[in-house]
Amino acid sequence: MEIIDSHCHLDDFFYEGKIEEVLSNAERASVTKMVAVGTNPKDWEFYAEFVRNRKNIFYTVGLHPLEAKSVEDVEQLPNFLEKEIKPVAIGEIGLDYHRLPHEQRAKDETIELQKHIFEKQLEFAKANNLPVVIHSRQAFDDTFNILINSGMSGNRILFHCYGYGVSEMEKLKDFGAFISFAGTLTFKKEQVAPLQAANLDKLLIETDCPYLTPEPHKPSRNEPAFIRATARFAAKMLNMAENDFCSLTYQNTEKFFNLK
Repeated sequence: MEIIDSHCHLDDFFYEGKIEEVLSNAERASVTKMVAVGTNPKDWEFYAEFVRNRKNIFYTVGLHPLEAKSVEDVEQLPNFLEKEIKPVAIGEIGLDYHRLPHEQRAKDETIELQKHIFEKQLEFAKANNLPVVIHSRQAFDDTFNILINSGMSGNRILFHCYGYGVSEMEKLKDFGAFISFAGTLTFKKEQVAPLQAANLDKLLIETDCPYLTPEPHKPSRNEPAFIRATARFAAKMLNMAENDFCSLTYQNTEKFFNLK
């Protein structure tokens, strides 16, 4: 019963000297592939080297909206298409209005900069035929409108760590986007209905580790091996056998990131 962690952050485990333990735990849990997601230039460089001798770990490069301080950072993205091992997607990118400045002018400027950097990265992804991993928090309408205006096909877009409702899910289904659920699904009851409304052919699963530890592993720090708990819970909510759910999301993840 193999499974893929479609979205994880491994750099902290490496710097703390715990990466081999974490990867061993994942192997024992039959997590046979992982997508390590970049958020800023420092971890883009780290992952490009880290995956070199690890055939089951892939990586992405993207400027997270909370890291979106400079357009110059985005201009580094093309360098990674020259690497020996290339990223499988641009991400995570998008909009995050959860922690905006209180002062109105600063808030407006932050939003406009996030939008501009988001649009720039979408242009890069489209020009290089790469899928995108979307981070969107308290910003659905702006995120969705920018995606529509980008001209990117919905089947090249993945909303990671889904946190919106059923109505937003219906819009994304019509658009053809992929959706991923994280460990929050196991302890936020309001996420069950969107899960049940999702298109199963576009459904993925993730840890977003070291964050969002699923039940029953809280309060431990999250790691790829814990994706099993989220898979078990999701399968139950969908009235599916766990094996079938793992197989489904495995195939969907390989398809979206072109991992084969």
